Amino acid sequence: MDTITLELRSQLRSLNAYISLINNIDVSRIKVKLLENAIEIQIEDETYNLPLCGVKLLPSSLSSLGITNRWIFFRIQTQPNSIYGTFETELINSENKSTNFLNITNKVKLPPQNVNCKLICICCKNEVTKTICFQRILPLPSVDCDPQEWFCCKHSNDEPFSLNPGESDLFYSINYSIFNKNIFKENLKLRKLLIHCSRCFTILGSSNYKNLKSIKIWNCCIEYKISNNNTILKGVPPLTDFLSTIKHTAELITGEKILLEAQDVNSIHYILLRPMEAKLNLFTEEKLNSKNQILNLNSSFVVKILYKYGESNKTTKHNDPDIKYCELALPSILAGMDQLVNSSIRFPPVYRKADDFYIGYLPM
Repeated sequence: MDTITLELRSQLRSLNAYISLINNIDVSRIKVKLLENAIEIQIEDETYNLPLCGVKLLPSSLSSLGITNRWIFFRIQTQPNSIYGTFETELINSENKSTNFLNITNKVKLPPQNVNCKLICICCKNEVTKTICFQRILPLPSVDCDPQEWFCCKHSNDEPFSLNPGESDLFYSINYSIFNKNIFKENLKLRKLLIHCSRCFTILGSSNYKNLKSIKIWNCCIEYKISNNNTILKGVPPLTDFLSTIKHTAELITGEKILLEAQDVNSIHYILLRPMEAKLNLFTEEKLNSKNQILNLNSSFVVKILYKYGESNKTTKHNDPDIKYCELALPSILAGMDQLVNSSIRFPPVYRKADDFYIGYLPM
């Protein structure tokens, strides 16, 4: 076997199975048998057992069986689970109503306060700032926040409020940080308002033509080099950045539309997402070994999602007023696409698309 993917929907009492084989096998030499708590698949002279801990199957409920090329797919009915009640009576657990999507703690990598450090390019370790000691490290206000209430206390002076950071300020958000332009060396190149590392030409952030005093830098594109011990505070991995950005931007309810964009020199890369199921119980293979007759499965919760990737010469965020929008770094977009494409491979070709969208999974 190559991959095993089982979608369990306990409330609907159903389980969908998609199993891919390494090679094409004669259909007549494949048999599927249901036990109460396991699935048995016979391929030629080998029999494989897929145990399902905590799931009770109806052995006579196999339906929609398809065996084509190197794919086996079918549907099974499960027995009622006391947690969810029956078809006549549904038990609702009010303590766990909200879906904790993407339980990944995106600890934005921040330098210690009042400690000398430098920003370095995550790719080539090029030092892009002079030595700086950040005295104020603050989260940026959300779009719903009144900037005048950003600080915890009011001051008596009449200085106008400004989100422009001073040289010793660091203002951060879920996937980017804002710095004063004066802390940067000549090791940055500006092209079409994009900030590049002068050594490896990686896009590190962007500059706003309306505000020439500050620079936006992507959290996943930089690291902090602490001066007193030369340690490096690692940056946020691009996939973690991608998933955390979605969590921060959207509620992941069915039918919601989410647009993520990343700017390159010559184009804008975008992913349009539409959630199908926010908390789907998925069983997948552990490291497969053809010598083992019992194949243990990993259980996890995922978001089943429709996605579409494209490139454009300009942003498409204004095309739909109901869309949730966020801009992120190009490495994050590419890491997210790798995750989605790899998850789509778990479906037989006939189940991979819906209209002009592909179907995939995102981890929770």
